Order: sequence, then C-alpha cells, then structure tokens
Amino acid sequence: MDFALVISYLSAFSSIAVILGAIFVVFQLRQNSKLIELSIRENRSSIAFALLERITDENFALRRKKMHDTIRKYKEMNWEGFDDSLEDFEARNFAYIYELIGQFARENITDLSTVASALQYLVVTDWNAFRPLSEHLMSRFNLKVNPWGSFEWLADETMKRMNTRERTKT
Repeated sequence: MDFALVISYLSAFSSIAVILGAIFVVFQLRQNSKLIELSIRENRSSIAFALLERITDENFALRRKKMHDTIRKYKEMNWEGFDDSLEDFEARNFAYIYELIGQFARENITDLSTVASALQYLVVTDWNAFRPLSEHLMSRFNLKVNPWGSFEWLADETMKRMNTRERTKT
C-alpha cells in the first residue's frame, strides 16, 4: 500500500469535509437569520397589538378627555394651581403614552405607517391640545429641548401622511 496515495485520499476527504462543513454553516446562518426575522416580526406585532389595546380601551378615552379639559382649563388660568397637581401628573402621564409610541416608531420597533394609519387624527388632535402644556413645562423647567419630542414628531409625521393621502384623493 502506497502511503502517498493514502495521504492523497485523506487530503481529498478532508477538503470535502471542510467544504461540506462550510456549506452547513452557511445553511445554519441562513436558518438562524430567518428565525431572528420571524421573532422580530412577532415582537413588533405584539407591541402593535398592545398599543391597539391601550388606545381602544375605554379608560384611554376618559383620560384623553380629561387631558384636553385640564389643559384648556389651566391654560385659561395661566397655569395657576396646575404645577405639581394631580391633574399635572395625569396630563403628563397621558402624553407619555404617545411619547412612547413615537419613540417606538422612530426606532422602527413599530412601523410608522401602521401607527400613523391607526392613530390618524387622534395623535394630531391630542398633540395640538397638549402643545400649550409642553410649552409651559419647557418654560417652567427651563428646557431647551421638548421632552415630548417623539409625541410631537409622531403628530407631525401623521399629519404629513394624512395630507399626502388627501392630496392623492383629489
């Protein structure tokens, strides 16, 4: 038996094994990539459904109405008695829901198009109602940056999409 021939066969088999191993690794990476993408889609869907549940909950409508009334009332009173009241904290807490939704959309955790289509005028109307309080709080705390920037951004983006949709209908 010729050792050179045996070594040649073993070398060929090891090369084939390396090539097959590389193919297997590529196949595994592709499968893992598909699983990760599926997991990301499921997480995004879960977040979208959780947001939908939140804004369709009866409590959301009540909190929304209270926020509108509170801001209108205290703006007319030049914010007298508002700061650090329960109504102050409730209004800010309500706005924080939109702030988080805006953050999720900005960071592509949820799809902006879906969020904008689902919320439509709600987010725009609520931002317009909340803007005076945002301005008051920025002045009160001497802030240069809007702490509800994602809420404002979401309202602006939603308005742009609504205007574009209206222009394409005519």
